[in-house]
Parts: sequence; structure tokens; C-alpha cells
Amino acid sequence: MRALRFHRYGPPDVLRIDELPEPSPAASQVKVRVQAVSLNPLDWKIRAGHLRLLPVFRSPPRGVGTDFAGEIVAIGPGPNARRAGERVFGSLQPTGRDGALADFIVVPDDRVLPIPDDLDAAQAAALPVAAGSALQALTDEAHVGAGQRVLITGAAGGVGHFAVQIAKHLGAYVVGVCSESNAAFVRELGADEVIDYARDDYTRRSDRFDVVFDAASASSFAAAGPVLAASGLYISTAGTTTAAVDAVVAAVMARLTSRQRAIPMLLRNDARIWQRLLQLVRQKAIKAHIERTITIEEVAEAQRAMETGHGRGKIVVRLN
Repeated sequence: MRALRFHRYGPPDVLRIDELPEPSPAASQVKVRVQAVSLNPLDWKIRAGHLRLLPVFRSPPRGVGTDFAGEIVAIGPGPNARRAGERVFGSLQPTGRDGALADFIVVPDDRVLPIPDDLDAAQAAALPVAAGSALQALTDEAHVGAGQRVLITGAAGGVGHFAVQIAKHLGAYVVGVCSESNAAFVRELGADEVIDYARDDYTRRSDRFDVVFDAASASSFAAAGPVLAASGLYISTAGTTTAAVDAVVAAVMARLTSRQRAIPMLLRNDARIWQRLLQLVRQKAIKAHIERTITIEEVAEAQRAMETGHGRGKIVVRLN
């Protein structure tokens, strides 16, 4: 079977398609024929070595991709919560060496959920990390409610475009930060205002926000502080080791120096939050914007483009 992997950290050129034996499921595992995999910034940050200092991340050789959708073709021995033939989606733990960008993967049965009949595989694969991050940040961490003011950086991106939709569903007044070319798209998602980061600095605004969600990991608590309300909250996705350390330090300093708070978010990427995402999909509160679908051979170039930070929505890889 084909599997996209890298054998050393580096630029997108280190990616290569290896031929590997098909995996076999062990007890409490399922074997999935992969149909779609969505790309996340996490994927290229791991490949580039940005997270290599975190000991939980295993070193190369390793596969690429976490979020997937496909069909169960075999189940492991013993009791199993799933059955062969089910269409499922889920997400692999990013700390291991296996990746979702392969013709077949094996995964614990508690890390997949059935795909509703009216949901496309690409739409399902786009949900776990990106939409899960937005949902956890705005509901579990910030407890956003009706009438609150929320500012979202990277509002057109994978996490950001879900965050705009979720914040509006929760009744917030939403201000999205993005490029001018994505402004109309972010308004269509429901943003009440859009800031072109190339022309305006949101940190110099005179108004205040209850929540600043730094979905692009492009700001900091120190920068956001002047536009936060007296008890406002700054949430960072902490996309690199340095950003994670800075976010932890900011969280400590915030508690010592003001009533404002800073939260370095660690995603709880599991079936419980995916169930909540499906509920939002059923309510038509969220929908993944698929910017384009590509083949496994085009992933390196897609990651190169993602590194510029100018994406819109999600890129999904289709596998036969």
C-alpha cells in the first residue's frame, strides 16, 4: 500500500510515497480503507521539526496526516464497538509514527465515529482538529455567550473559519482578522466586522473584546492585552514549541498582573468533541469550506502553500 512519509525533518521536499505492507488490526482496533484526509498546519509543523523538542512526538521515519474518513474493512479479534462496512471518520494521535495519508490505517475503535449518511467523506475528514480546536476554545475555555465580543485572528483559515461560525452560533459579535482577499469570505461565514491585517492593527482599536482567539497563532497576550476587556480572555493555539512556552508564561503573568487571562490551549481531540461537532453539523451551524481537493502526490506542494499562512478553509486529500 502507499503511505506518505518523511525520514528526516525538513522542507516539503522530504515527503515521499513509500510502499508498505497493509496493517492488520489488533484487539479493539479497526482497519480503515482511507478515502479522505484533511491537511492541518500541525502536519507540516511536525514535518518541519517545529515540535521535535517535545519528547512525546516520536522522531522520523513517520507518516503524515491525522484527520481521516473512510470505510472499515476489518476489525480486530474480540469485542469491538464498530463493524466492517461502516463509513467512519476520526483522528490519529499526532505523537505516533503512523499517519493518516495511507491507503489503509489501523486505529483504536474508540477513535472513530460513524459518518452520517448525508455527510461527505471530505466534510467529515475536515472536522476533528480544526473544528475541534475552535469548539474547545470558544465553548470549553472561553464559555462564549450571547452578546459577547469575540475577535478571531486567521479567520479565513482552517481553525478560524470554523471559529467564526461557532462564535456566531453562540450569539457573539464577531470580528475576524484576515487578508483583504478573504474579507468577503469571512463576512459570508457570519463575521460582523472584518479587519484587513495588512492595513489595520487590531491591537490599536479603541473598543474592547471579551475574547481574543488567536487561531492563527499570529499574536500574543502582550499584544492583545490593550484590546481585552478588564476580565477578558486571550486563547492561543500555540502552534510551535516556542509559542507554547510563551503562552504558558503569559498565562502565569496574566494571573499575577491583572484580571485578564491567557490560556495555552491543548486540544482534547477525541470522540466526545467529535460528537458535539456532528451535532453542530446537523443543526447547520457549521460547515467545512473545502478550498480544494488534491491527490497524495500533491501534498508537498499544498504544505508549501500552507506555510505561507494565507489559506482559506481546508485542503482535503482524496485517496482511491
